[in-house]
Amino acid sequence: MQVTLKHQNSNTKTPILYSFRRCPFAIRARSAIYFSNTKVELREVVLNNKPSQMLIVSPKATVPVLQLENIILEESLDIMLWALKINDPMNLLSPYRNEKDYVINLINTFDIKFKFHLDRYKYFERYIDDKSFMGKNDHRNKALTYLKVLEQILSKNNSKYMYKNKLSILDLTIFPLVRQFMLADQRFFNFNKRISHVKYWLDNLINSVFFNNIMYKYTMWKPEDAPILFYKM
Repeated sequence: MQVTLKHQNSNTKTPILYSFRRCPFAIRARSAIYFSNTKVELREVVLNNKPSQMLIVSPKATVPVLQLENIILEESLDIMLWALKINDPMNLLSPYRNEKDYVINLINTFDIKFKFHLDRYKYFERYIDDKSFMGKNDHRNKALTYLKVLEQILSKNNSKYMYKNKLSILDLTIFPLVRQFMLADQRFFNFNKRISHVKYWLDNLINSVFFNNIMYKYTMWKPEDAPILFYKM
């Protein structure tokens, strides 16, 4: 399966997704849209030169942003739920439907607590003067404690996915953040035996066909560009 990129007429009411290729939250949104086979017009932005069209609809000024006919979705999880509630042929929402509190709590743990330390590990130069900064390696080790939680989940059933050995919304929300951790120091990640199941899980996802498709490298969107459709077919 491949993502289809097609030009379309500008008067369409197709939803518009503002995205940045490497942003873990934009990766989430594109993943869910891909698996739901929902068509969106994808607009790739550069974070230090955000288009005024995006800022008008979303003053929050972060990606992803999904512009629908009557509503703006500014949170990645909201975009994922929007897409998968339209069409979910792989039943990716199964854990969300069956154990919603557990799913939301785990996602929030990684979005808030894990990411706090991830940012200060991967982008430590930005935080050196921050009173909360403990040092790059200390933040790395704090982030690692959350990966050990993930390790326990995966090792419990010797599974390559987080929920009942099937790809689900849990995998799609968490793996982009873990990928960021891995990219901060690939040698440390790859040779850390304490998270061997996490490494296998992440390798399986980032070497998949779907990841290759959603990480297609687009040029920066400009208003005069012909719209581009993003979807799986």
